[in-house]
Amino acid sequence: MPGKWSRPLGLLAALGLSALVGCAALQGMAEDVAYQAGGERAAGVVRGAGTVMSGLLPISYDEEKVIGEALALQVLARYNGVYDKPQLTRYINLVGRAVALTADRPTIAYHFAVLNHDSINAFAAPAGYVFITKGLLKQIRNEAELAAVLGHEITHISEKHVLAVLQRSKQLAGISEAGLSAAGHNPVVFKSLIDAVAKKLLDEGLDQGKELEADRLGVAFAARVGYDPQAYVGFLQRLRTLKGDDQAFFKTHPNFSSRIAETQQGIRALSPPRQGALLADRLTQRLRGQL
Repeated sequence: MPGKWSRPLGLLAALGLSALVGCAALQGMAEDVAYQAGGERAAGVVRGAGTVMSGLLPISYDEEKVIGEALALQVLARYNGVYDKPQLTRYINLVGRAVALTADRPTIAYHFAVLNHDSINAFAAPAGYVFITKGLLKQIRNEAELAAVLGHEITHISEKHVLAVLQRSKQLAGISEAGLSAAGHNPVVFKSLIDAVAKKLLDEGLDQGKELEADRLGVAFAARVGYDPQAYVGFLQRLRTLKGDDQAFFKTHPNFSSRIAETQQGIRALSPPRQGALLADRLTQRLRGQL
């Protein structure tokens, strides 16, 4: 697993982008036709339209994988890398992948890792990369809570929350050609784009509406597996007691009262109503001696 995360950013910037050349060539042909018909001014109009449209085009899965790996590297660098406990990692992956199979994008590959950091946090990067800190794991009391926490992060991936941030960043950065093809020729542009998204993800947080949606859908995904959805409410209530008025935490997340209310609304909407299992003993057994 360490080898998977250790590929340099320069290589990541070059992966998966060559397939986009055809779109760039098509854009060039359109500019040539416009130039022959109306000169440089007409070609400029087509060129400008291509720039605007590139910011609106959906991000392909190949692009998403490149972006996800680049963001994953930034998360690992900031949070002391992967916590080297293979049995723990295997357990987190078993729970996380079970939840991911019930999500809205069950067919992509999900990878779960524990970060060697004592802060209370978790992150998701596009294309299925999910991270949970050692500090957050210490706060979890049963497997149902773990499943819902991972479900929250899975939602960010399944609903493409981070990709929405990237789409806005593409437009602000004025990246031209098709999709991210410009990054294939200019890794500096790609790195600046990833840096901007990482700042939003790690320092500023996603939009509060997306965080609330992740709470609501994440607990629903976990409930589909058979976990007790009410466990997540208890987890959020404990975090509210623990974090209090920690402004640094609320800089990246909505307040706990809003999150609890959204989660309870999601639980009420489950049909049929779910009770499910907690599996506290199994979590205790799997975490014993690991943290």
